[in-house]
Amino acid sequence: MVRTVVSGICGRTGMLVAARLAAAEGVELVAGVEAPGHENVGMKLADVLLASSLGGRVVGALSDLDPDAFNVLVDFSVPEQSELCARFSATTGTGLVVATTGLTEAQTEIVHAASSRAAVVLASNTSVGANVLFAVLERAGAALGEDFDIEIVEAHHRDKRDAPSGTALTAAEILARARGRSSDAVVVAGRTGSSIQRNRGEIGVHSVRGGSIAGRHTIHFLSGLETLSLEHVALSREAFAVGAVRAARFAAVSKPGLYDMLDVLGLRDPADRESTMPSEGTTRSCR
Repeated sequence: MVRTVVSGICGRTGMLVAARLAAAEGVELVAGVEAPGHENVGMKLADVLLASSLGGRVVGALSDLDPDAFNVLVDFSVPEQSELCARFSATTGTGLVVATTGLTEAQTEIVHAASSRAAVVLASNTSVGANVLFAVLERAGAALGEDFDIEIVEAHHRDKRDAPSGTALTAAEILARARGRSSDAVVVAGRTGSSIQRNRGEIGVHSVRGGSIAGRHTIHFLSGLETLSLEHVALSREAFAVGAVRAARFAAVSKPGLYDMLDVLGLRDPADRESTMPSEGTTRSCR
């Protein structure tokens, strides 16, 4: 049995993830975590999610949880909470899925460090389609080369806190790596000024914010002779929830290591993951 806790359970995506986990076969939603002082802290999951069959409650701190009661912690919250989740997993060995974006370099390092003790899935986007796009970009970036300019345009709802999106940055990192470049050296986030010259090999990333767009990412490859555009559109946050369930199942049976959704979906070449491939029958036990 995969027993889960959702961090950020009362957020728009967190609620959908929790509902999907609660309804999934072989998965149990044990509890939820929200910010201290949130109006739903202390409430029963059954009342928050309107599902009478659920036990457990929403708590205001990870320290209020029994680490022996669950084996996967799924985080859709804010970077500060993601850091706390990573520290929790590093201490307890609990599997961890971090789908929060906007982490600082220091926070990302803390998440990475937790993978020495627990199976950690770090995902800028948990939707299945977006990760198939990532897999395609690895090949497209290498095949097209620097004769093609790359521009990434991402659009999200007006309330998204970080820009560029984690998905856009992941796409840029994949494309830079496919060309043998460092993303830090070639990614330009937005352009402004009266005399802007595009450098060869540059990857432009541009952000649009407005309305209620769940997520749209378009990658343009442009040469002097032809163009190719690849796009992923999340029509609903439910797409992230479906992928999160698959990530939670994966984290429950994987040995300690740092993974992403390509691992979860079986899209990575096994030779690239030989040292950290999941082993069977290693689900962390719960009392």
